[in-house]
Amino acid sequence: MVLDILYPAANTKDQQPPEVEYSLYFPLNLVVRSNHLWLFSVVALHGLNGDLKETWTDPRSGALWLQDFLPLDIPTARVMTFGYNADAAFGNTMADIADYARDLLSSVVDKRKNANEVHRPIVFISHSLGGIIVKQALTRGCSQPRYKSISEDTIGVIFFGTPHQESLKAEYGKVLANVAANVMQRPTSRLMNALKANSDQLLRLTSEFGIRPPKYQVVSFYEYKPMKRFSSSPVVESHSARLGMPWEDQIPVDADHRAMCRFESRADYTYDKLFRRIRRMLKARQEGRTKDYV
Repeated sequence: MVLDILYPAANTKDQQPPEVEYSLYFPLNLVVRSNHLWLFSVVALHGLNGDLKETWTDPRSGALWLQDFLPLDIPTARVMTFGYNADAAFGNTMADIADYARDLLSSVVDKRKNANEVHRPIVFISHSLGGIIVKQALTRGCSQPRYKSISEDTIGVIFFGTPHQESLKAEYGKVLANVAANVMQRPTSRLMNALKANSDQLLRLTSEFGIRPPKYQVVSFYEYKPMKRFSSSPVVESHSARLGMPWEDQIPVDADHRAMCRFESRADYTYDKLFRRIRRMLKARQEGRTKDYV
């Protein structure tokens, strides 16, 4: 498991954020002391059969938007991506999911060593089942004193195709297994059985996450297209990919489950929606609000 910093690059460790015209980001009467600090952190998590970089990289242009686009549009964001063995995380019991969530939290804490980093706002971005790790971390993991600051400093959570729920409780395990069957060529029987066996607890996790006070903004992107050659419907249906919270921003994506979080250029429609919402989250934090309705 590793939390890799994509921006700023390692060879520019002492680089300062470029000077930007902050009136483009915030109201003119808002004072933002940011000419010498990275204002906030973005942490991305992949899902099953994913990779800390490949999940977010467009295969046609080779663009890794977390590294190639986001720093241009939000230059004061420190961008990180978390890599882990998702098969192992979801292939046994809820205890394993909890372990990976704790490792995520521990890795984030380790990146917040300096005084100007300890309370830096955080935006989590997750794809597919990676969203379950984020929910576990923020809902249960942050109850530990060591990680309390992570929950307090989280200003936004963005989900791409995360299966949150199902209309029939008994069907949720099938939804999770369907994700594995579509994104992995040959998912192990252990993984498939574990997803079904843990489905009740994972469903309760979504409920716990949804009933918490809205400390941070939530954005759920859901796919419109099926994955070619695999099925005639989206891997995660829209009703499953939406939490259904009143403060949730729900956005459809004209792509399949794998392509929905890969962008060929900065002009991509979904990418434009994404980075503008991240800006909005930071703006809300700077104005002292806990949420910013759409």
